[in-house]
Amino acid sequence: MYKVLITDDEPTIREGLRTLIDWNGLGYEVVDTAANGKDALAKYDRHKPDLMIVDIRMPGMSGLELIDQLRKNEQSVHVLILSGYADFDYAKKAIALDTDGYLLKPVDEDELVDYLIKLHATLMRESAQKVKNEMKEVWNRERVVQSYLIPGNQVPVALQENELTDADLNWDSYTVVLLKLQGKGHEIEHGQLMKLKGLFIQAFEETGIGVVFTMDSFIGLLVKKDLSLEQKRQALFKDMVALLSQEDLAVTAAAGSSVNRLEDISSSYEEAAKFVSMRFFYAGGQLITAETAPIAQTAPIIDAAAEETVIDCGEAAAKLFFAIDIGNARAIAELVAEKGKFLLACGSSEQTIKATLAEIVTCVISKLSQHDPDMQTRGGQLSASIHAIFEQTHYNEMEQHVIAFLQGLKPESASVGTDKQIKKMLDLIQRNYVENLKLDALAAVFNYNSAYLGKLFKNETGEYFNTYLDKVRVEKAKELLSQGMKVYLVAEKVGYSNVDYFHSKFRKYVGTSPSSYRKM
Repeated sequence: MYKVLITDDEPTIREGLRTLIDWNGLGYEVVDTAANGKDALAKYDRHKPDLMIVDIRMPGMSGLELIDQLRKNEQSVHVLILSGYADFDYAKKAIALDTDGYLLKPVDEDELVDYLIKLHATLMRESAQKVKNEMKEVWNRERVVQSYLIPGNQVPVALQENELTDADLNWDSYTVVLLKLQGKGHEIEHGQLMKLKGLFIQAFEETGIGVVFTMDSFIGLLVKKDLSLEQKRQALFKDMVALLSQEDLAVTAAAGSSVNRLEDISSSYEEAAKFVSMRFFYAGGQLITAETAPIAQTAPIIDAAAEETVIDCGEAAAKLFFAIDIGNARAIAELVAEKGKFLLACGSSEQTIKATLAEIVTCVISKLSQHDPDMQTRGGQLSASIHAIFEQTHYNEMEQHVIAFLQGLKPESASVGTDKQIKKMLDLIQRNYVENLKLDALAAVFNYNSAYLGKLFKNETGEYFNTYLDKVRVEKAKELLSQGMKVYLVAEKVGYSNVDYFHSKFRKYVGTSPSSYRKM
């Protein structure tokens, strides 16, 4: 029902108009009457009527003065003028004030009904437009995009047609790009997120690249261009990172696949969100897409038996401790990379990889502390470095953090002299037993006479070099045989090119043949 306020200084006119016609049947409701202009203004503020029927001549404030006052504050109210006689001048003034009709007293019922029917159609059009305008205000571009990002969400029908054109969202393709921004060890604060969102709106929305939105903990960009080309993807990523150059934030960016319909962007969003959640397994500094290969795919493929092997953190820590003790930075890097790649190749989760490396590092620190009491004074710093392993966003960053940390753990009482060189030899043997190791070749590397180096080695280990190497290889062979690997493959993997020679060495140190040991 549209609301009507009748204003006339004659009570009979006011009440007569109330009963003259079937207001409700025409879609109207007379909400009140007023006896003069001032009374009408007060009641207008109270009822906010859609239509006012106003006597043109009233004491105090005339009908024209009332309409003029209303027009200063409200342009949308409709007005029908009542007059006791035809007056062209009054009519001209009424028209100037944008009135809808001029009725002479006594009011003709049919003439009033005709006006009301026409006005009803106008009011309905205005109501529809008002609803649309309100929807445009509430359902702005971001809200429209957000509404389509929720799978199964019912978007108002009106937004599926004209409003999409008005919001400039009728595109040939749609691609969702998501950014995950993190501070050091904490989520970004809402105020900072909104500030950065404003920068993105200026850089990408106001320049026509797409629509900026927030969803969950992401800043998102719905891009209107196809990002299938690597050059376009990385150019966009570069622009995004440039906007964040002044912020101390970890940035992860991912894009879903392009879709051709706005109602399908939820699938692009879900794909991008999945990539962000798996960001640890992708190299940093790039826009992750379906074409981006995760780090795990670049790791060496390990055999099925090895997949069942659990990393011995104590053994790994011992090797790293030895490498740290002799200052072999390269060995540290290789050992950490080896353990990490093994975990990747086994399909370990992000948390498992981080926890495993943190455990190894903790064991290393424990061993170092046993030999260097001063290490204990660095407890807070060391704990912070271990905790930082879990804060790394990408695998590569975590690996580099662990390597750099371990390479910096050089005990002040580290051994020097010939015993240090022997430890380097032992480390080399552990890492390269599969190679054709000869004492002469090692003597040249360590700048020693071969016979003298052999004597030093025997004094330090209690074994001749070749005996020690054979025992290392046999121990490795036992591990592989226990996993069910064929004898000839084991011989090759531990450095024996001749299977018969491997048999003789194995029986010498184990007391049984490789085949028999494999069956145990």
